[in-house]
Amino acid sequence: MTRTMFYLALVGSVGAAQADAIDTQDSGAIAAFQSGLTINTFESVTGRTAQTISSYTQGDTIDPNAFVFDQISGVQYSVGGAVGTNMPALFSLSGSLAGDAKSGTTVLGPVDFDFTTKFVSGAFIEVFFPVKVAKVGFWLNPSLGDVALIATDTNFAFSGLPETTLESATGTAGNFVGIERATADIGGFKIIGLGSAAFSVDDFSYGPPAPIPVPASVLLFGSALTGLGLLRRRGAQRPRRDK
Repeated sequence: MTRTMFYLALVGSVGAAQADAIDTQDSGAIAAFQSGLTINTFESVTGRTAQTISSYTQGDTIDPNAFVFDQISGVQYSVGGAVGTNMPALFSLSGSLAGDAKSGTTVLGPVDFDFTTKFVSGAFIEVFFPVKVAKVGFWLNPSLGDVALIATDTNFAFSGLPETTLESATGTAGNFVGIERATADIGGFKIIGLGSAAFSVDDFSYGPPAPIPVPASVLLFGSALTGLGLLRRRGAQRPRRDK
């Protein structure tokens, strides 16, 4: 069974473990969620050129320069299959589709295993965060479909480590959707189309990462300096005795 088929099989149980999720168009709630996060609008990705489309057509060949894997700092993408081979693509929406992008005209969309557009059922994008994060969110295309969201502690296909589901939720087309955790423990994320219309995402937002732990030796050295400072202050404050 492929990864795509496996995670599609989980969709039926998504409601069993609802997360601290966002699914809204409220600008205040969205701004609060995105505060401190990295936001990818997909308008400028180094070395990549978005493929221009004017309709959501299934099976169109995609230019290799439109595919995205690890070109964006802090995140890696796949559509199942082989990591680094089967990737989502950047689409520049033109004509009547232009309004479906939230920032500019470029979105990230799913791709079929034969490297063609996939705007039908079974659409799937998975994500790996080399440095774990606490929040993942994005805008969904208003003209396409709803999605299932699954946050995991890692992504086995990328890291080779055992993968555990942390939270799951659903997202509504046209809304900003995402999952928030109390700590930065999200290492993987799945976006799964729930209908026949697939999906695309914009303003992909993630972070903040977990604080970098301070080595014990540094803490010990800092404690020693603090103690030495206290001793010096006490010595300076000690009254002199007359001879």
